[in-house]
Amino acid sequence: MGKRGAAMALGQVVLGVGRTLRPFVPKRVATAIEDRFFGAVFQVTRVTNDNYGNGAHQKPAKTD
Repeated sequence: MGKRGAAMALGQVVLGVGRTLRPFVPKRVATAIEDRFFGAVFQVTRVTNDNYGNGAHQKPAKTD
């Protein structure tokens, strides 16, 4: 099993534990965690998308 296979197996274990614990987590706590996670994802994508049209340009990476 390579690195990718190990990472996929670990991901399945984490998701399995999450699915097992989900019924025991209070609804209010679960909602707060989901809001924080999706808010963070939105913030990351918003900052990236706001770069367009304001004169800021990213320099291309130096590839060899």
